[in-house]
Formats: sequence, structure tokens, C-alpha cells
Amino acid sequence: MRGEWNGLQALLLKECPYTYYIHCFAHQLQLALVAASKDVTEVHNFFKTLNFVVNVISSSSNRNDQLQDAQIHEISHLTGVEEIESGKGINQIQTFQRPGDTRWSSHFKSICILMRLFGPSCVVLNDIAIKGSTSSQRGDAAYALTHALSFDFVIVMHMMKEIMGIIDKLCQTLQQKSIDLLMLYHWFLQQKY
Repeated sequence: MRGEWNGLQALLLKECPYTYYIHCFAHQLQLALVAASKDVTEVHNFFKTLNFVVNVISSSSNRNDQLQDAQIHEISHLTGVEEIESGKGINQIQTFQRPGDTRWSSHFKSICILMRLFGPSCVVLNDIAIKGSTSSQRGDAAYALTHALSFDFVIVMHMMKEIMGIIDKLCQTLQQKSIDLLMLYHWFLQQKY
């Protein structure tokens, strides 16, 4: 919508050339987060690895099928040992979501999905590393598995899930039609870090 040549911004500027365009609060926050994440080496490396893992696993329908089979196996095992409950509408098979550059909420969803699919993902990466059809596929899968299992990756994944959970709630609040900034400020101060 913002497009300065063909979007809403261009149309408004034609009608009223003194109009200023201002991003919504949520979009401003997301743009700031994207820029800030690139300045913290550990966070930047984490998201590069996350993208790489998602790309290796999601690069073909065969690999998505492998991921679904691994999820089914894990769910049946966990319900068998009564680690998780079974029932209608729970333990659904999931697929990965690639994080987008400007939508920080997509990064949060990618982290949450990877945490839920961590075991099946490692199974698929290990299988590709051993049985991949080309040395490039085997090498990519081995590289992704090694980095996904590293302490640095796992600890940053857990920290980012907590931090981004708070940020996601904040972004959703900032997108509401009427925002009570004082109430939002007090809510933010009450969050446990």
C-alpha cells in the first residue's frame, strides 16, 4: 500500500502533495527489530541457520513427506508413553514457515514451529545427510544438523522464543484500532524477562 510510485502513498500525494506518510507503530517496531537483529552477531547467525535448516528440509515435497512421517512417528511414540494427550484437533501435522524480512511475526512463528518439530527435523536432516542423492545435499543436511544441534543455536532459539513472544503480543496490540499507550507502557513494564 505504501508504494511511493504506484501505491496508496502515490495516490494520496497526487491529491494532496503536502501529505506525510508514517508507518504504523507495529510496522515501525518490526523494521527496527529487523535492523537491530542484524547488529547482534549471535541473533544474526541464529536466523541464518534457521533459514538454512528450513530451506534444506522444505526444499522438496519428498522431504516434506519425510517430515510428516517423522512427526507421525514421534506423535505415536509420545502418545504411547503418555507424554502427550491424544484427541480431536490436537497434535496436528505441521509444516515450516519461512521467516520474512519485514514481518517479524513470521520469525516468531518459524521459531515456534522449529521447536515443535525439532526432533522430526533432526531425523529428516540425519536421513538426508546419510542417504541424500548428491554430495551437495548430504553436505547441506550435515551442516544444518550440526548447527541445529549446537548449544549456541539451541540456547538462542529458546531465548528468542521468549523475547519474540513478548514482541509479538506488543505488535498485535499496536495494530489495534484504538491504542491506550499508557496502558501498553504499564503492560510492558509488568512483563517477566
